[in-house]
Amino acid sequence: MDTQFVGSDAVADALEAMRKALGDDAVLTARADLDEFRDPFYVLGSAENDVSAAVMPTCVEEVQAVVRIASAHGVPLWTVSTGRNYGYGGAAPRVPGSILVNLSKMNRVLEINEELGYAVVEPGVRWFDLCEALEASGGKWWSSIPDLGWGSVVGNSLEYGRGHTRIGSHAENVAGMEVVLPNGELMRTGMGAMTGNKAWHAYPFGFGPMVDGLFFQSNLGIVTRIGWRLMPRPEKYASCWVHFDGDDIIVPVIDAMRDLMLDETINNYPFLGRGVAANTEGQPDLDPKSEKWALRFALYGYDEIVEAKWKIVERVLGSIPGVTLGRKMFDGTDRVGPQEGIHDDKVQAGIPGMELLDLYKVPFGPDTGHLDFSPVGPLIGSEVLKMVRLVRGMYEEFGEPYAAGMMLLPRSILVVSVMFFDPKDAEKTKKIYENYDPMLQRIAAEGYGLYRAHIFKMDAVAATFDFNDHAYLRFVETVKDAVDPNGILQAGKQGIWPKSLRGKAKS
Repeated sequence: MDTQFVGSDAVADALEAMRKALGDDAVLTARADLDEFRDPFYVLGSAENDVSAAVMPTCVEEVQAVVRIASAHGVPLWTVSTGRNYGYGGAAPRVPGSILVNLSKMNRVLEINEELGYAVVEPGVRWFDLCEALEASGGKWWSSIPDLGWGSVVGNSLEYGRGHTRIGSHAENVAGMEVVLPNGELMRTGMGAMTGNKAWHAYPFGFGPMVDGLFFQSNLGIVTRIGWRLMPRPEKYASCWVHFDGDDIIVPVIDAMRDLMLDETINNYPFLGRGVAANTEGQPDLDPKSEKWALRFALYGYDEIVEAKWKIVERVLGSIPGVTLGRKMFDGTDRVGPQEGIHDDKVQAGIPGMELLDLYKVPFGPDTGHLDFSPVGPLIGSEVLKMVRLVRGMYEEFGEPYAAGMMLLPRSILVVSVMFFDPKDAEKTKKIYENYDPMLQRIAAEGYGLYRAHIFKMDAVAATFDFNDHAYLRFVETVKDAVDPNGILQAGKQGIWPKSLRGKAKS
């Protein structure tokens, strides 16, 4: 936006009311405190998209109070769970001057249901916290985790985040939400809409329309708790890999992997990388010039099942010329062995870590920034190769190194690539963000859409979902206007603007 959402007097009045409701310690206004909430991967020290203040509620009642106060004073809120969504804007808001609602102090694991295999968590619960709680409860259940363990279970799941175990599609693990609506009311979804319902987090649906999806990548409410499904600890776990050189072998490997995933021989969420990986000693290895591709996947279950599945994998993948296969075997109770191995062993066993962050610091040191470009395509070998060559060609055109990490689903693939830069170099950093726009237009013209976007690029990505004169966006805007007529919550998220600002946004 060219200007702030509202004047400073309204913000000051709202903050005073929030101090009375939450206490002075819960409201942060000092510049040194607010610097933490800037986008760490934009121009270093840039004040663009700064928040005017941050509030740190500790319970759902305080979240309700904050929302009601903001609505009464007409000031914008921007909500994060922990604000670790780096590469997509971090904790920075779309509208400069927004008050940040940081939910990191709502960090309780409310329940671990040992019989049914789910956890109930607040937004401040990190992957580290959930996994520690699972081990403390006896280790019967595993979580899935993304590559970095410091983020929020709730935040990652609501952004369609991915992990690498059998339950690696994190959004699909959500069963039952508690949501603070833009008017400050509290709603529970699914079976939770019935007071005291015993199946709230055991059954993902309810009675009537399923509204949970309205709160993924959304600005229609603030999610304050979710039920999250877990994975039974297997008797055996095999950490497996396939290596090959050159792009052409992508086609038979992808087609074979699709068949193995659809028949559930492989039932985790594999990862195919080029130029970004951990080496065989477990140390960070970043070499965008490498022609080597590394595919990782896992097998879980009883000893006999894992062995039988491995024989099938050897027969199917081992018959492809140019590939090499390997595996490591672990007991399901072994939480030490995978940690002593490489990063791949850990994440496929649901053990959180921070190794990948060290890897991403290689190009320009501790301040290295990155911008992710993440189109989705069908899991068909020829299509994946086409996407790889299209994106790689654009990187070469811009003179940037190409490093990719692809997340496989049984029928689709996220072809994520990473643009690295030095945030201390303002000119180069801005150029990286400018390169994003022609890449987006080219990839959309080929029929591929992005599943995530940096806050600066949300409008541009939303514009590519244009069927029937943007019927989808117009529908969501109608919902936005109905439930949030004052446009208080996260204006502009995913390109969804309140009526008062619609058409005035600056990408």
